[in-house]
Amino acid sequence: MNTIALVRVSTQLQSEGTGLEFQSQKIKQYSELNDFNLLKTISDVASGGLETRDGIEELKGDIENGGVDCVLIWNVSRCFRSMVHFSKFYEYLKQHNVELISVSEGIRSSRKEGEMLFGIMSSIAGYEKDLIKERMVSGRITKVMNGERAYGKKIYGYTPDYKIDDDEARVVKYIFKKVNSLKNKDYPKYKRTKHLLKLLKQNGYTYNGNEFKNYNIRDILKQKFYTGVLEYSDITTQHNYQTLISKRLFNQVQD
Repeated sequence: MNTIALVRVSTQLQSEGTGLEFQSQKIKQYSELNDFNLLKTISDVASGGLETRDGIEELKGDIENGGVDCVLIWNVSRCFRSMVHFSKFYEYLKQHNVELISVSEGIRSSRKEGEMLFGIMSSIAGYEKDLIKERMVSGRITKVMNGERAYGKKIYGYTPDYKIDDDEARVVKYIFKKVNSLKNKDYPKYKRTKHLLKLLKQNGYTYNGNEFKNYNIRDILKQKFYTGVLEYSDITTQHNYQTLISKRLFNQVQD
């Protein structure tokens, strides 16, 4: 049976004596005892909180080229950061009819008990994923209740850490004041936008380096964050950042 070994290591695992060399040696011994044809050993390395998964991609390439019957790992917890990662990998192997063997745990997917155990691990992945999502939402809600923005793309007029971007803030204030002025002159909405786009271009004002579009103006005029309001899901509160537009002016430009 043609097999490929997949080993993974972090700095912490090296110190625990279960590094790449240890895993590779044990898997090689297992292959020899079971008369497997070990084609190669592929390594993934995690360091400093970052992880390369080039090894997984290399392995997938070998599998898709054909001739691989089985993947050998030392154990699931060593080879995968979480059950979510393991579940995706295991499903991929099943789709390509490739057996998975966890050497230290004695689990083989080709056997009923092994298929059941790997299936249980994959089920845990669903729970783990839901738990991560729940914690993420809980963390966002906590931030919002403390007046901090929880997530989302950068807001025009602010830096990524929500300090005032003087150049963009100047444009935001210009848009609100100009729209309010045009509205007071009874400009229809479509004419207001068209005229405003022309003025923005004449003044050299841009949106992230590009010419303003209708939807850029719409999004800016609807952005309550400028007034100090912070929204997340069904929660509305006041944020702790500097405001750009008064609530009175914001309400005046709404249609």
